[in-house]
Amino acid sequence: MPRRATNGHLTPMPSVLLDLGRYVTVRPRKDGTARVLFEVPARLRPSGWSPAIPLPIGGERRGDLTDADEVSRIQADAITMLAKLRAARLGREVESPARSMPVLIRSWQSTQRFKDKKPKTQKGYEYHAGIISDWSASIGHPPVERLKLERIEEFLAFYDDRPTTRRHLKIVLSMLMDRAIQLEWRTSNPLATIKMGAPKSSVTIWERTDVDTQVARAREAGQPSVAAIILTEWEIGQRITDVRRFRHGADYAGGAFRFWQDKTNSWVTIPVSTELQALIEEVRDPDSLYLFTDAATGKPWDEQRLGHVFQDIRGEGCALQLRALRHSCVVQLARSGVDIPGICSITGHSPTAATNILKLYLPRDNVLAWQAQTKRGLIKKVRRTKV
Repeated sequence: MPRRATNGHLTPMPSVLLDLGRYVTVRPRKDGTARVLFEVPARLRPSGWSPAIPLPIGGERRGDLTDADEVSRIQADAITMLAKLRAARLGREVESPARSMPVLIRSWQSTQRFKDKKPKTQKGYEYHAGIISDWSASIGHPPVERLKLERIEEFLAFYDDRPTTRRHLKIVLSMLMDRAIQLEWRTSNPLATIKMGAPKSSVTIWERTDVDTQVARAREAGQPSVAAIILTEWEIGQRITDVRRFRHGADYAGGAFRFWQDKTNSWVTIPVSTELQALIEEVRDPDSLYLFTDAATGKPWDEQRLGHVFQDIRGEGCALQLRALRHSCVVQLARSGVDIPGICSITGHSPTAATNILKLYLPRDNVLAWQAQTKRGLIKKVRRTKV
């Protein structure tokens, strides 16, 4: 019989009953292998604890539960993770050797450079640092100075099927190695020799017709607040996390948004269209300080709920994502002939970030191709295309 997982659901198991350890769940794949995870229910997870940790943590992970060696490694790692979990729930940590990865992570988190990062960035860094710490535990927390390139490459190879996660782990591990150099634990950063390009983006850039369609769909669905968020993102390209928390008076007044730009150490005022002004007034809740509130709760939109509501609005088969509106604004500004400094003044991107977005999304852009051929005198007028 299948054993009951900690989340209350039946977890399918292979034909031979295996005791893989507490909080271990098995998710079969179509090819007969399985994905094995150390999963702790949310109510029992300490703050910052990863919701799902692949097992085994060290060595090759094939998901072959008929392989005695792999099963043994899974069981050993599950015991290690359980000990860490119990220690974390008691408010203490498993003893770590001096100059080990956990000690390095704590030192890195104490730096002013880390503390100056935005809370969301810190949270992402801490999540990936946790994965790195778990890997270090699985190989016995060797001194950081003894970590060789081959072992690091082996670790990153675990995530070949998840290129975005692999890239983030490489970035965080590289920052940790730089910190080890500062502490004089190492003389070089082995990550400097690992070349890893950005994963191919699956982001679909919004066109003006997409904006009009989704604004109309949001209205029809009885979600004018979502319609206002879409149009705001399209016009000023701010982070969706910030847009959800925009306030009347403080961030928006008199038909314009006003932000403090840390990069230029000054205020920037961004006027918006009369269409957006009218929509903001339409959805305004006089009992709330915030521009955009969820009618179901009367509070600012929760990130996950906003995503789920938009998923229902956009309909099946539609690849548009709210987060892509920020990049789409950059592309739209470039199409309109705005230079990099001008784009950054609107969206708040750094010049490097804006340039990288355009490098990724503009090389095969139809609108720019027609504009370029017109400027060369090869065609007489630009094709009529809504942008």
